[in-house]
Parts: sequence; C-alpha cells; structure tokens
Amino acid sequence: MPIVPLKQIKLLISFLVIGFSFITDVSSQNLLFFYSQGNVSGTTPYVQIDVDGKNIGTIGLNEYASSFSESEQGHRISLKRRGLKGIEFTTEPRGGAIRFFEISLAEARWTTREKTEAEVSKGIMELCREIYNEETSKSRPEEKVTGVISQSGIAPPSGTSILVLTNGAEDCCQISADLLGELTSMGFQKNYRVIERENLDRILDEQKMQMSGLVNSDFAVEAGQLTGAQQVAISQCYCSNEDAVYSIKIIDCSTAEVSSSAIFSLRSPLELGEKTGEIFSPE
Repeated sequence: MPIVPLKQIKLLISFLVIGFSFITDVSSQNLLFFYSQGNVSGTTPYVQIDVDGKNIGTIGLNEYASSFSESEQGHRISLKRRGLKGIEFTTEPRGGAIRFFEISLAEARWTTREKTEAEVSKGIMELCREIYNEETSKSRPEEKVTGVISQSGIAPPSGTSILVLTNGAEDCCQISADLLGELTSMGFQKNYRVIERENLDRILDEQKMQMSGLVNSDFAVEAGQLTGAQQVAISQCYCSNEDAVYSIKIIDCSTAEVSSSAIFSLRSPLELGEKTGEIFSPE
C-alpha cells in the first residue's frame, strides 16, 4: 500500500528524552518513528503509543508520532487501539539512529512491523532526518566561547611591584570579591612582586582612612604610593548576558595612566590566576 504524501499527514509529535545522562555522542542517540496506514471505515482508527511507560501521542490514520532518546537502549513499546487487543514489544539495540515502525490498520485487526530505511518512502526518510537533526542539535551543549575579548598596552617589566585591588564580583561570576583578588594576585606572582593587600589595610587603619565605593584611578595611585607599589592592578568581574566577564587594568603610580588592560572570559573562575599570568606576561 503506498505511503500517503507528507503534505497530507497530520503532524503529531511528542519527543521523549530518556535518562539524565549528558551523552553527546550522536551515534548513541535514537529516534523511534511510528506512522499508520490502512483502510478503516466505521471503526475507530486511533492508536495510543507509549514508549517506556510514557504516552507520546495518539495517532489516527496517516498520522505519525516520534520519540527521541539520548540512549539506544531497548525501549518498551505499547500500542493500544480501542476494542482490540493491544500490541506490546521491546526494541533491541541495533546501531540505527532512526528506526521506523509501520502500523497497519484494518477494520477488526491491526499489525505493526519495523521497516528498514530502504522500505520507507523518500518523504518519510527526509522528515525523520529533519526531526533527528533538530533534536540532536538541541541535545548537544553549546561550546562556551572563552578567551581574550580585548587587550591593550604593554605588561609591566618583570620584577615590578604590584598592588592588587578589586572592584567586586557580580552574582554570575560565582566568586567572592576576596577570592577574585587572591586569584588575580596569584596570576601576577610568577613575574612580579605582589604587595600584600594587608599592608594597605594596615596603613589605612593607621591613618584613620577607609575604602568606600568603587576603586578609581586616583585612589589606586594613592594606595600604590602608600604601599610603595610601582603599579596597581584593579580586578573586576561583571555580568554580560548572564556570562561572567573579567576586567583587569594596570595603572602606573608615577604617571596615573593605564599602562595595560584586558577584558576576557573563562570557563571557570578558578582559571583566573593562570589566565592573568598568561595575559600580563613581560616580554
């Protein structure tokens, strides 16, 4: 019996994502495609389709339903038609990304059979590939783009004394301002002499001064001069479209000018120290 043209098939799709594993190997992903054909008049043609105990849809004559899974494990299939004995079976893994199940409907009987790719129409095959490609693209995690967004200036000469200050970290950064400062300092320690932040706190306490608000260039220069630092690095983490973006700028205490700066993103905040050392490496 010929397959009804695709434009005459009523769309009824339900996707079943099985398991909680983040499997991204496309070869293990599986699409089960069910479609009905036959000649039924006077009796109900509707078939309820359950996959692994979950209803994926009820289809009539010349309709279809599909189930997408992240695993090619065997699936329990249950087909039910009112007034007639149901059909139940379990699929066995066989390496195919798309599997086709034809449901043949007649007045008082019905059957189902798995079809090979060569046995289904070109239209059915194209539809299944479209569904499969769409679902695999959804299940594949997007690669997070990381790296240097912008960079300017020249890193300080090796051995330069640097005081690290922070301008805070927003919620998306998943890191505290204190840890932001510590990791930034670690990044500078390989090539520079990092002045402990406690030295600044002690001096401010002795002079009855305290920090308030964001660190600006004027305060950075003053803090650097109080601690004997040649350069001051201001580290900050803020949110851009819910992604964490890191900003570090280095100010020369003798000129009050920004000598170098960088804006970058990371896969993890714990990479901050390594990335800082990589970006601000003396030539």
